[in-house]
Amino acid sequence: MATRTKTSAADKAAEARRELAASLHTSITDKVAELTSSDTWRAYLDHVASFHSYSTGRVAVFDPANSETQEWRSAA
Repeated sequence: MATRTKTSAADKAAEARRELAASLHTSITDKVAELTSSDTWRAYLDHVASFHSYSTGRVAVFDPANSETQEWRSAA
């Protein structure tokens, strides 16, 4: 007589999630590879590279290590 293993609903749901995750991972990997090898992506990168970056000169706003140079006030 063959033995049967019982699979709970939770096990089935977990397996379905694993299969979905694997499918989505494969799909995302394929789409990223397709995107980064296209001429459109190269044109986008060339376009973005033409923009200038400007500094506000207020480094402490973005760098907490320099926060002692700024006077910080609490909202209280």
